[in-house]
Amino acid sequence: MVKKHVIKPYITLKESFKNHKFIKMENDESIIIEFKRNKVRKMNDYFKEDEYWKGRTDKSLEDDIWIEDYKEFFDKKGKCLDLGCGIGQYSKILMEYGYDVTSADISRLALNKVKEFNKNVIQIDMREKLPFKNEEFDLVFASLSIHYFSDSDTKKLITEIRRILKKGGLFIGSVNEIKELHKIKDTAKELEYHFYLNKNKYIRLFDVKDLENYLDIFNVVKIDERESIRFNNKKNYLIFIVKK
Repeated sequence: MVKKHVIKPYITLKESFKNHKFIKMENDESIIIEFKRNKVRKMNDYFKEDEYWKGRTDKSLEDDIWIEDYKEFFDKKGKCLDLGCGIGQYSKILMEYGYDVTSADISRLALNKVKEFNKNVIQIDMREKLPFKNEEFDLVFASLSIHYFSDSDTKKLITEIRRILKKGGLFIGSVNEIKELHKIKDTAKELEYHFYLNKNKYIRLFDVKDLENYLDIFNVVKIDERESIRFNNKKNYLIFIVKK
């Protein structure tokens, strides 16, 4: 496991784009134009239609449980939103920690699995306004669930997360790291900086600077690099802990 606390100087996304060159592939321009024309379309129908969770709801994700290494940040209890909870492996642990957990996801199939141990579930689309009051939660938790969106939708989502967090509340989660690019480089087309269309699915990959810039409306407590096993495959991602 690679783990380190990272402190980087501030740099805007605009500045980070200056020297970036898109991957050039045949018909890339038409694909990017189509993407811009259709930003309002459902970009996560793959999850809404349960394509991701079909055949996976009974698979073990125990090897991918990372929050136990960060227990010191989960000691205040209160109301918690597990945003993009999937089949609820983290919801279950957060409940054991003593939180009053709301499990939220776009997939009905996944939420039906969560209902086996938590009745407090809600189906949401993270590209829309989150259906919660201002400053409702002490903790918003999002493990590998906020890296499927365009730049504008990602910014709106993070602003919404800040809105629903109480003052002093924590936003804790993980995102796919740019090191994952090697897995899709032969099939993916880059639509925006670090945002790809791969086999009809959208994915955003983050480096540390990306993550710091998106989270700059919070106070950054910690950003760690992490390597783990998920569905029997090695995965590189970034852990973040920020405070309102």
